Amino acid sequence: MEEALASDWEVQSVYSTDENWVQTHTGAECITTLEMQQISALNSPSEHLACIALKTFGRPDGKENVLYLDGIRDPGNLGTIIRTCDWFGINQIVCSLDTVDNYNPKVIQSAMGSILHVEVIYRSLPTFLSTVQDIPIYAAVLNGKSIHDIAIAKPSLLLIGNESNGISKEVLSFATEKITIPKLGQAESLNAAIASGIIISALLK
Repeated sequence: MEEALASDWEVQSVYSTDENWVQTHTGAECITTLEMQQISALNSPSEHLACIALKTFGRPDGKENVLYLDGIRDPGNLGTIIRTCDWFGINQIVCSLDTVDNYNPKVIQSAMGSILHVEVIYRSLPTFLSTVQDIPIYAAVLNGKSIHDIAIAKPSLLLIGNESNGISKEVLSFATEKITIPKLGQAESLNAAIASGIIISALLK
């Protein structure tokens, strides 16, 4: 809560079940535990809740590494990816139009405070990628070049695909390099969020 109040996001109202906390935060309203359970989307809500105005963001500035997500459907995956990007200093994510809404309650819950730090932009990826110039585009696939054998250029774009189907053929056609996480065991695939974290960690070393 303190992180939200200190951010540049517009906090419209704040509720808390902690009377002492309310007394030290101007504008906060004290409510009962039952009332908090009624207004919260969580089964076990915290003692604080804020209503914050949604933000929309413009196109990436092209000066930073950007993660592109093609068809990520699981809200837990998207939230974890947002949190991972925040950890590694990636401040912008571009999502395909069929990616889950970044303001989905489960996304916000799994992203934690990182939802306040990472710009999430929704665009038609083929249309958007067709305008990219002079920036390498790395696509995560099963049969690409090992992430341990490449030196990533900066800035660059990283494509991560749908949990079941990977990157669509149309989006994949824009890749300048196909990369993969070397497989040592018998697992068929990796969770999209875990794969994103491994690749980001390796490429930004």
